[in-house]
Amino acid sequence: MKNKILLPLILSLSLLLLNSCGSGSSNTDAIDGIDETFTLNEKEFLHTLFLTEYLWYDQVASNVDYEAFTTPQVMINELRVSPPDLWSFTMTAQEYEDFANQQTVGFGFGYESTSFTLYLVRIDSPAYGKLFRGDKILEVNGVSATPILISAASQNVNIQTTFTVLRGSDELEVSLTSKDYLFKVSLGNIILQDSKKIGYLRYDSFTESSVAEFEKIFTTFKTENIDELVIDLRYNGGGSVATTSALIDNISNAYPGERQLYLDWNANYQQNNSTYSFEDLDMQDGNELNMQRVFFLVTKSSASASEAIISSLIPYLGTSNVITIGDSTHGKPVGMSGRTYDNNYYFLINFMVRNNANETTSFDGIPVTCPAEDDLTHLMGDVNETMLQTALDYIQTGACP
Repeated sequence: MKNKILLPLILSLSLLLLNSCGSGSSNTDAIDGIDETFTLNEKEFLHTLFLTEYLWYDQVASNVDYEAFTTPQVMINELRVSPPDLWSFTMTAQEYEDFANQQTVGFGFGYESTSFTLYLVRIDSPAYGKLFRGDKILEVNGVSATPILISAASQNVNIQTTFTVLRGSDELEVSLTSKDYLFKVSLGNIILQDSKKIGYLRYDSFTESSVAEFEKIFTTFKTENIDELVIDLRYNGGGSVATTSALIDNISNAYPGERQLYLDWNANYQQNNSTYSFEDLDMQDGNELNMQRVFFLVTKSSASASEAIISSLIPYLGTSNVITIGDSTHGKPVGMSGRTYDNNYYFLINFMVRNNANETTSFDGIPVTCPAEDDLTHLMGDVNETMLQTALDYIQTGACP
């Protein structure tokens, strides 16, 4: 048994579930059944984590019946303090590595579980360029679509599946093969509006390996001398704290050495508190912007690191210059630093995430400056899509439409 500490994460489990299933909706229940490898020693280890490092350690039962717990996630669900904790979870070592390296299996799309309308297609996934946001799945291999059919097809790796989809008023057949694939989480482009250049960044996840992606995009933004910045976090459930800090660095180079955010552990583990700061001048590589304001496109799926980056900028840019558009965010001002036991990685809530003004995001989420619907009739990044169009209108008029 190897026990090690993993890098701090601020993320929502729904992000991992989308990555792992590859094609299903974001609503997935905890694993059922019995895990024969979940030993008494491991149960004691997990219980000890709850009684010591867990943020709400003093509210956890000290006496528990270990025989009642059949899987790690079942035990976590029973011991965690809920509310507010809706997020503590476990994953395997392979699932963790896949998430960190942006690798998964499936088709690479997310859909609404009732209408079967696609809301997201992973960049460079098997579905990318073949299925599109707004497509409605009608049939899977000639049979009326159900979540079970779509999930089963996703798990049939290297087997071709034919989807019948409604795209606008056209009914089409699209053939896809479920694969083990690497995906990207960043897309950027420059929108011209009157005399202004507006940088648009779609950013789907704060993975450890995504920094190189957005560094290239910010290099372009810097070279083109953009006037405004819009960051689309509408489905971004969070990820690495270090990646969050790196993205903040790219947004502004005006506060070298100043604190961006810090992680505040429980009373018995204050020695684990850690600070993330803007890059010192000698560490800046020249592609950092100096934005005076930033627009964020957000929804209830924008969680953790997505909320932390918004909160971290407010003490420096001011509330009026950190503009959120869409719907109130998820509401997760906490994070976790994982522990390992054999093949299982445990992520229990360990710390509050605070900005430089000692403020945290509310458990009710961050309210939006301008409400706007998530418009599935247009692609993300399309200037006619309602959320992005609202940001562009605000840039033009100085107010919500």
